[in-house]
Order: sequence, then C-alpha cells, then structure tokens
Amino acid sequence: MSEGQEVVEDVKIQEGTKPEPNDIPRYRFNEKIAEVKELRDKIKSYESQEEDSKKVKLAEEEKWQELNVTLEKEVESYRPFKEKWVAMDKKLRDDALSKLPEAKQEKFKNLDTDDLLNVVEELSLKPNPPSGAGAIPTKPTGDWTTMDSDDLRNNWSAIVDSYKR
Repeated sequence: MSEGQEVVEDVKIQEGTKPEPNDIPRYRFNEKIAEVKELRDKIKSYESQEEDSKKVKLAEEEKWQELNVTLEKEVESYRPFKEKWVAMDKKLRDDALSKLPEAKQEKFKNLDTDDLLNVVEELSLKPNPPSGAGAIPTKPTGDWTTMDSDDLRNNWSAIVDSYKR
C-alpha cells in the first residue's frame, strides 16, 4: 500500500437492541423475590401465633374438650411421620449393628443412633495393606543371552522392566 491511500473498512453500524418497557432489571427482580419470601415468613409466623392464641383462649375459657380435640388432631397429623422415622431409625441401627461382631453388638446396642454410627465407623476402619501389596513381583527372567528368539519375544517386556528398576 502506498502512503497516500486510505484504508476503507467495510463496517456496518447497527443500532443495539433497546430493552422493552416490560423488562425488569435483575437486581430489582431479586429484591421482589426476597420481599415475597419475607412476607411468606411473616404470614407463617402470624398463623402460628394465631393458633397459639386460640389454644390459650380455649384454655382460659375452660373449653377443655375443644382444646383436647384440637390437640388430638395435631398429634394424629404427626403420627405417620413418627412411624416413618422410627422405622428408618430401626433399619439404620440394625444395619450398623450387623457390621459389628456379635460380642460387640450387645455392648453397643443401647447407644443413641448417632453414637452407634460413630462407633461402627471407628471400629470398621480397614488396616493398611501389606507393604508389598500391588507391587509387581520381581522374578528373574533368566539369562537372556541364552534364550532362543521365541523366548526373547515372549519375555521381552520382563527383560526391559528388569533394567528399568
């Protein structure tokens, strides 16, 4: 190129897309989500306060039968969860105890589930493998100078490995 010539680039200028008027900035959206979560928590707390105040009011008015019915319904609603939890806890304890030797099962059967799991974990730690485990045995391949060509081919990797050590 000569110094007198200018380089004209073929550049097209496009206008950027403009946001639609309904677009909401991300930070504002996150603020609204946080506000909704906060309001939900307030509603839950108000509902629990209302239930508690209702129970207190019934107790003050000595409407024991209504209070008893209300509490029985609440207890009945928790019963399936209790049964499920007890079954899961029993299964977990049985699995943990089955990993222990019989002599230790009697000793640890009265522990809490968390403590029992910790004991089983500590007692079932595996010892370190012997020092030679996983090592390639060092077998002498014999004198390679006296081997015929077929034996050399079959044992070539062992011959090379013997010099690498």
